[in-house]
Amino acid sequence: MNREEQRREGVTDADATGLIAGEQLITEAETLLPILPREELHAALPEEHTAHSAIDQLHAELTKTAPDAQTIHAHVGRLRSLPQLEAAIANWWDDPKTQRFIANLGQIGL
Repeated sequence: MNREEQRREGVTDADATGLIAGEQLITEAETLLPILPREELHAALPEEHTAHSAIDQLHAELTKTAPDAQTIHAHVGRLRSLPQLEAAIANWWDDPKTQRFIANLGQIGL
C-alpha cells in the first residue's frame, strides 16, 4: 500500500469514528486520484504487447489536471477486454474510490 492509499484510509477511518470534523480534509481524501495498479498491469503482459501503451495512456489521463471521464471509460473498456488484465482492471475499476472519483468528474467537471 502506498502513502496516498494509507492517507486515504486513515482519513476514512478517522471520519468513521468521528475524530475528524474537517470537511475539507474528508473531501480531499474522497476525491484523491484512484491508484491504478500500473506496475501490476504492465507485469501481466508480455514485453512486446501493444496494450502497454494503453496502460500508460490511462495513467496519463488520470494524472491530467482535468481528466476526461469518457476517455477513462474508453481506456478501461479496452484494457478490461484483455484476459491478462481483466481481473486487475475490474478490481480497480469496481473499487468505490475509483467509482467516486469518476462520478466526481461528471458532477463537478474536474
